[in-house]
Amino acid sequence: MKTRILVVEDERTALQSLALLLEDEGYEVLRAESGEAGLQIALRQEPELILLDIRLPGLDGISVLRRLRAGHSESAVIIMTADTNSSNAIRATQNGAFDYIAKPINDEHLLVVIRRALEYRRLEQEVRALRQPPVEAPSIPGMVGQSLAMQEVYKMIGRVANSDATVLITGESGTGKELAANAIHEFGRRGAGRLVKVNCAAIPEALLEAELFGHEKGAFTNALARRIGRFEQAHGGTLFLDEIAELPLGVQAKLLRAIQDRSIERLGANATIPADFRLITATAQDLGHAVAQGRFREDLFYRLNVVNIHLPPLRMRAEDLPLLIERFLNRSERLVRIREDALAQLLAHSWPGNVRELENVITRAIVLSPGGVVTPESIQFAGRMTNGGATPEPALDYHDGYWTVIRRVESQLIRAALRDARGNKAEAARVLGIQRRLLYEKMAEFGLSE
Repeated sequence: MKTRILVVEDERTALQSLALLLEDEGYEVLRAESGEAGLQIALRQEPELILLDIRLPGLDGISVLRRLRAGHSESAVIIMTADTNSSNAIRATQNGAFDYIAKPINDEHLLVVIRRALEYRRLEQEVRALRQPPVEAPSIPGMVGQSLAMQEVYKMIGRVANSDATVLITGESGTGKELAANAIHEFGRRGAGRLVKVNCAAIPEALLEAELFGHEKGAFTNALARRIGRFEQAHGGTLFLDEIAELPLGVQAKLLRAIQDRSIERLGANATIPADFRLITATAQDLGHAVAQGRFREDLFYRLNVVNIHLPPLRMRAEDLPLLIERFLNRSERLVRIREDALAQLLAHSWPGNVRELENVITRAIVLSPGGVVTPESIQFAGRMTNGGATPEPALDYHDGYWTVIRRVESQLIRAALRDARGNKAEAARVLGIQRRLLYEKMAEFGLSE
């Protein structure tokens, strides 16, 4: 059966010329000389491809394209225009055109574009025929994966959800630690209570204690009213402390007491307040190493590490990549498919930023994909800067003095860590083996932008 192509062109000579060209190539050609006629033929006969002039009497090409998509037409559309300004290009691609070509039309170029569009349409049909909803772990929203590593995670979540045991979630940045905390809370016996989240690295050290434990009016400068802390807010529910390795030593002592006594004291108050909470913490750092360095209390570490759930990095569960890619593609408001060579490119990447990096890459690829087809050209990784593109690192010379050289080394190390971590400060601090607050101080000292 011949492939059908509809040509919508109001200039009769151009219409005849295009029809003869396509018939010589073995295509069945449908013809229309107006937007209204083309729309009716397209919706009634569903040709595989439509060549659509942008300037038509009555209903113009962009309006026809919009109505085709509103009518759920699956035809690939190539816009023809003599006015190749950016506005036309943007409007055409925004409304789902595969491509647009300029008049006067180069026959060889047109045939190449037609073959590409038909191939993409074939791929789209295959994907739709094979498409199944992403397989997720039962009753664990947001978490996707069938790998053995993820199955172990699901089992651990199921085992601890209905207990009040303190859970420490570990794993690299971007692996989904917060999703695991959500699941533990939602499917535990405290699911009807509040899940209160605190990022320990995002709150200045001077304010963190008051944020967690609350304060009375006048407890310190600018304490103009009583404040209920996060522990009290989580009463009857769950308190999730993310980036727990960033907790200052002084606050660590108060946290340990709260866990042991199940009570807290607001700043500026003497009264003890009972605290009924389930505690979940998370970190991308090695807490055992932090204990060895004296940055984290050993007794608190053992209190937190009652149950450890470790989330595997994406590179260790590559078999989950197709499911995750499908999940992120399905989030698009329009139908998006992915070419096999683009999929192969994604599968070959090491994903140092884990699921968060994958989500960002897919989101960017959807925006950049012509006609809703993800190609290798639309996939952009946040690659590392090379020396050719970066500011040359200063040479080290002991004649400059010991502390000057040390500052240069520190600056180089921090720049390199931030570059390799793609600007992720938590990951850079982890690799350097320092607390994130020290990293912030050094960034300010060396004039590094946020």
